[in-house]
Amino acid sequence: MERRRYPSGGGAAFHSHQWLTAYETAPPAPLFHARHFCHRTDGRLDAVAPFYEVQEDPHYAGYGPDYDFDHPILHTRMLVGHSWYSYFNGVCSVIDPAEIVDDLVGTLGEVATHLGVPIFGFPGVPESDPLCGELEQRGFSPIYTEATSGADFAGTAEAHLDTLRSQTFRREFRRLSTKGLRLGAHVRTNIESGDVERFAKLVEDVCTRHGVATINPPENLYSIFENLREYVYFVSIWLNDELLGGFVLMHFEDTLYAWIAGLNYDYHKELGTYYALYAQTLQLAERLGVKRIEMGRSMYGFKVRMGFHPQPLVSWFAGVGSDGRKLVREGIASLDEHCRTRSRIAEAYENNKLEVPKMFAGPPRFAVSGA
Repeated sequence: MERRRYPSGGGAAFHSHQWLTAYETAPPAPLFHARHFCHRTDGRLDAVAPFYEVQEDPHYAGYGPDYDFDHPILHTRMLVGHSWYSYFNGVCSVIDPAEIVDDLVGTLGEVATHLGVPIFGFPGVPESDPLCGELEQRGFSPIYTEATSGADFAGTAEAHLDTLRSQTFRREFRRLSTKGLRLGAHVRTNIESGDVERFAKLVEDVCTRHGVATINPPENLYSIFENLREYVYFVSIWLNDELLGGFVLMHFEDTLYAWIAGLNYDYHKELGTYYALYAQTLQLAERLGVKRIEMGRSMYGFKVRMGFHPQPLVSWFAGVGSDGRKLVREGIASLDEHCRTRSRIAEAYENNKLEVPKMFAGPPRFAVSGA
């Protein structure tokens, strides 16, 4: 009998043994300890929930500088499901989450109390995941601070571009994505001595612009390339010996995930580096024969123009003790006021002269006011 797999939104790459090992072998600060939870029925493992104890989770710490506000919830220690740049978080289960949520939530609360952390929860769960309804029933507070953009792949890079509504943008993309190559830049898909350190510096520059600690220092990148070598692809753009930018992508089952990005801000506008990296992603998807591309969070305007459509992610938090509950209540209200993720995505569609999907035009499925 075929078993259903939860969450229905996918995310299998981020639950793989290789992915978890890569981050636990060389964890970037401020990740402290893995606290993975397993559920067994009659000795059979039927669900897992990867959890980490973190300080200033980068899912949220960058929102303060980006949106010019501050709140203690951005800096607090948390026990959270999954870690950096994983999207489609939640429980990986072969049974309905309703069967395990009480055990999971109860255990998480006990561990959070033992650790002395004021907050625990699940960042970035797909809005359609059945886990969301279960957490809502159990009093977790929801917040829409994230969305991840993806598209069913048309089979070839050209076919994907043909799906874009704007002929002008298709023409501009083709021009800008090859601009650097016309000016002498070249593409590499191998890793040579010193590449990891140089790419790590570009990643650090991106993080600095968002006001967070670097998410992937060299030792972490080395661990990623070693432990995920059967899934990982590294695409980089160079001008002579200058690294202009790069993408770390994961191919898992029938999906290509754009995962880690680094960009040289001194050259990217002049040479169209980001456009070139997107073009290389489409070409890689074509070579691999994938059925879907996931491009990750943020940059909604550009991704909508490129045919990658956001789907809402909901973060669910609970507080430990009266102080923790107050921190969640006031912190989520502050995040909702300043981040405005859903309205910003709606604006991205409007600015691209596209119809705003109902999920962003109407009220949220899960009421943030319930926090």
